[in-house]
Amino acid sequence: MPLLQYSSKEMFSATDLVRKNKYIFDKLNSKEIKKAVILKDGKPSFIMMDFDFYEEIIEEYEKLKSRNRKIVDDKKEEIPSINDNQESNEFDKISEDEFKKALEDIEKLEKQNNIENIKSDELKDFWG
Repeated sequence: MPLLQYSSKEMFSATDLVRKNKYIFDKLNSKEIKKAVILKDGKPSFIMMDFDFYEEIIEEYEKLKSRNRKIVDDKKEEIPSINDNQESNEFDKISEDEFKKALEDIEKLEKQNNIENIKSDELKDFWG
């Protein structure tokens, strides 16, 4: 179902739609074309299609959507929750001392980075 692809026989200007609407509707009803792409300022702007064809597309879309939901739900059931895995929870825990040390290390890195930026700025000022 190449709905996103269209040929020149399916393209009509907005002016054509006003002047030749019976011609366009007859082509759609006779299934000579599956869709009519209406151009506005030379660019695709609207699509017209037979209502039965539209219903087929929507039915197919709904089937695919429900199938996709089922696949996603099945995948969710396969993935174990972190809370289910006790080893993971124990691994994630750190002592308060380790936490404080980590914060101190971060502060040292920030101070060191600031000093390097100051030195770099001083050299730029010196060399102008």
